[in-house]
Amino acid sequence: MYQLIQFKTPSIIFGMDTISQIGQEAKKLGAGRALLVTGPRIEAAGILEKAVSFLKKESILVEVAVEDRDTPEPATTVVEEVAEIARKGSFDVIVGLGGGSILDVAKMASALLTNPGKTRDYFGKEKVSKRGKPTLIVPTTSGTGAEVTKHAIFLDRESNVKKAVASTNLLPDVAIVDPMLTVSCPPSVTASAGIDAFLHAAEPFLSKNANPMTDAMALEAISITSRWLGPAVAEGEDLEARYSMSLGSVMSGIVLNNSGTSLVHAMAYPVGGEYHTPHGVTLSALVIACFDYIRIAKQEKMVRLAQAMGEPVGGLSPREASARALDAIRYLIQSVGLPVCLKDLGITDRTKIARWAVEAHKEQRLLSRSPRKLSVEDIQKIYENAF
Repeated sequence: MYQLIQFKTPSIIFGMDTISQIGQEAKKLGAGRALLVTGPRIEAAGILEKAVSFLKKESILVEVAVEDRDTPEPATTVVEEVAEIARKGSFDVIVGLGGGSILDVAKMASALLTNPGKTRDYFGKEKVSKRGKPTLIVPTTSGTGAEVTKHAIFLDRESNVKKAVASTNLLPDVAIVDPMLTVSCPPSVTASAGIDAFLHAAEPFLSKNANPMTDAMALEAISITSRWLGPAVAEGEDLEARYSMSLGSVMSGIVLNNSGTSLVHAMAYPVGGEYHTPHGVTLSALVIACFDYIRIAKQEKMVRLAQAMGEPVGGLSPREASARALDAIRYLIQSVGLPVCLKDLGITDRTKIARWAVEAHKEQRLLSRSPRKLSVEDIQKIYENAF
């Protein structure tokens, strides 16, 4: 009856043009030498140059590691490469600047500076025993929530499955969230990341680990992201849309960090790992089938979810009203050009379902939060329905 609630978040600086504070914040973390981990798109957009100038303004020596890759999620080998650069350079602070994958690399590379072994040694829950070097994380997309979470997702090439490191010691020290940095984000990335942000609020809201604090934030994040994702995709320079999506993304990331995702993310790992589809795109193709399966156990919350998305539910039965939530989610996904089923994603081979189900069922870190118990056979049926 009396729920124990633990709420963890890094220091967050949110607002327009807050990138100007990156040097001051790095200095507070003790930076004399900083390794800035980023990607080629960030460099091309001119964001990198701006960040470096603000760091140098505080007399911080900066080295840049541009992380390039051939899959949406970085392979674990990329983390080891960045960690080796950081180790040789004796850096005081690790700065991550970019989308969620880049931020995950920065977080995990920092951890490997103070923890032995390789990234794959830490797959699972709370295996990182020591905090890494201080980390300052700056997102350039609105969706992954990596700037405020203890998670990092990588492609394990040995199994060809995406896997997660989930440890409180990965939580960044400081997150600077500047909506202006997302203006150059292309529509396809905005859409994929935005659906990820939406689900980082919606899925934990339906989780067994939900609590009143995360529920309140989740409902607001659901409302914000469902309202503003379409405008952000349609017009990248719509500053109100970009501001709102950045805010919704931070809020949903905090919800994710404190209540956690479940079935949709567990089922997305095998598919995304095999087909190398962007994370948010994979989630969009699975969420309808997953939520349809669990809604019988969470009808009242599904009704509240529908209401948060602006759906009229007056006079409807709980079953009818909860179905409105599915309709609203389907419409949101389609309105930004994303798939609502695996067939839409171009996946037609059903022979892989049995293997996917076994892999997804191994993700008990996530599935333990599901409002309905799930066998391998249950997961197989959900995959079937997702086609």
